[in-house]
Amino acid sequence: MHTKKYMILLVIVLLISLAVIFNNRRESSAVTINVNGQIIKTVATYRGSPDELMIPKAAAEQALNMHIGWQKQGPFPKGIYYRDHVVVLMYHHLSEKPMPQFPWILSADRFDDQMNLLKQEGFHVITMEQYREFMLNGGTVPDNAVLLTFDDGYESFYELAFPILKKYGYTAVNFVIVSTIDHPDPNSVPKLNWEQMREMKRDGMGFYSHTYDLHHYGIVDAEGGERPAVSALLYIDDENRNEMNTEYYSRVTRDLAKAEQRLKEELGNTDSAIAFPYGSYNDRLLSACDSLGISLTFKIEDGINARMDRNASRINGGSQILSAIQTLEQIKHIESPMELTLNNQRVALIGSAPEMREGTLMVPFIQLCKDLHIDLNYDQKSRIVKLTHTTGGT
Repeated sequence: MHTKKYMILLVIVLLISLAVIFNNRRESSAVTINVNGQIIKTVATYRGSPDELMIPKAAAEQALNMHIGWQKQGPFPKGIYYRDHVVVLMYHHLSEKPMPQFPWILSADRFDDQMNLLKQEGFHVITMEQYREFMLNGGTVPDNAVLLTFDDGYESFYELAFPILKKYGYTAVNFVIVSTIDHPDPNSVPKLNWEQMREMKRDGMGFYSHTYDLHHYGIVDAEGGERPAVSALLYIDDENRNEMNTEYYSRVTRDLAKAEQRLKEELGNTDSAIAFPYGSYNDRLLSACDSLGISLTFKIEDGINARMDRNASRINGGSQILSAIQTLEQIKHIESPMELTLNNQRVALIGSAPEMREGTLMVPFIQLCKDLHIDLNYDQKSRIVKLTHTTGGT
């Protein structure tokens, strides 16, 4: 009993400490910008690292000698719904015929209708390589870009989805639960095997991690409560306690590393990505991904993705309840994304996005300078940013 009370108290203290740290990072502080000898004094906030220094839009405009805009995209010409963004569609299992009792299983005909409509309505299915270049290396994507993703590694991807994808000249990626490929369960829904994946990979399909063996719910308290094992501090019954953060981090890192190892061994993967089981994640899990070089992550949340959205939102395309037209309408009418402009020219900002703070638009100044190829030196101790030249007026 005392141990449990101590653990609860420890968690409360930890949460308070994290809140204090977070608020301190967000507090405004003075910063000086030196532009060729011209001194501009302003305030700044930090999102996290010093490189994410945010300053008021007016101060950034003065330093760069540019007009900065931050507004919703559009209006666009007819047939263009978004630019410089990617919609990620998510699927799971397909069936030969509709299964009304399982509305989350999409029929092959409905999937075919969706793929046909994507082409008819001017959407452009991109490859994982295009998506990676866009997200990480400043690459471009076509208007109305769509990335197709599947979860769980069901064999229906090979039997039903793969022929349809080839029919339209599309590629897709499948996030597989690697342990179920290594150790097939004859009593469960059939999963892909390594040979099928190798065959499809030769035709442009991609296969990435859905963890090795964390796609399940785990016990999180003495009463038997359950939460996703990938993101929860699991309960250790014989010690009457939950995992410590370090134990959790070690457990998930080992699992993710094993999945990456097997994907490299069997498929020759040279890049990494992960879709989080149940869309569940936390900062420690994201940190574990970073430590393993998994730079692209995917969650389950409606939305459209810009370059700064490395943990990508995905729209569910795999609902049998919706017609193909209704699924496409979700994409067409998704909320217009924001875009940054400099002197009315759109800029593909890589990194943090501007944000409103107490009525003032704060922009990521150092990241913006880097994206504009403006040389600078930032002395964190004196909080002086020195620009050696600007591209003002361009």
